Amino acid sequence: MPKCKIKGCQNYTQYANTKHKYCLMHLARIRRHGYPESKKEKGEHALEKLPHTVVDDIILKNCKRMLDKEIASKLESLGIKGATPWNVRYRRRKLGVRKYLYGEIQKHKAWIREQAIEKYGNRCELCYYPLSIDTHHIIPKYKGGRHEIDNLMVVCPNCHALITRNLIKINNRKDITKIGKSIRKKIRNIYTLPLM
Repeated sequence: MPKCKIKGCQNYTQYANTKHKYCLMHLARIRRHGYPESKKEKGEHALEKLPHTVVDDIILKNCKRMLDKEIASKLESLGIKGATPWNVRYRRRKLGVRKYLYGEIQKHKAWIREQAIEKYGNRCELCYYPLSIDTHHIIPKYKGGRHEIDNLMVVCPNCHALITRNLIKINNRKDITKIGKSIRKKIRNIYTLPLM
């Protein structure tokens, strides 16, 4: 098997008939940050040698609405070489900026859901069913509805299914009381009918 081309490395390449000149460790380093040396050997992070004012401004302006991968491609398009998603994440963390994307957006959604349940009660706003509740966006997100407390309503799974199938149409919070009265009246009529 051929040995790695890096000076002083005693490791072999992965296969005997391979195009790669490096061992697996050095290949992984090249894929990760663009050079075969470790960060300790190199002495600096890839983005540390870039102009901080330019890079930091771009990261601060775009970090809340763009992913690290998109910011890295934007930096590359502006002519700043060596920008990868890992480097952008490193600089963003050094700047102390947290992201509300991926896992953290889930925490944010759960917090807003809890606030809506606290504000509107822990039972269905339409039929007053108390055992199981969901939250529903009055104006759907695909129509531009925001994930805010005023756009959420607390419903049971049955009413939620009826709303999502467009059997019950709610356009704003004012419609909830009127529709809720009619639903509760129909439920009362069902239970007062004689059984056959």
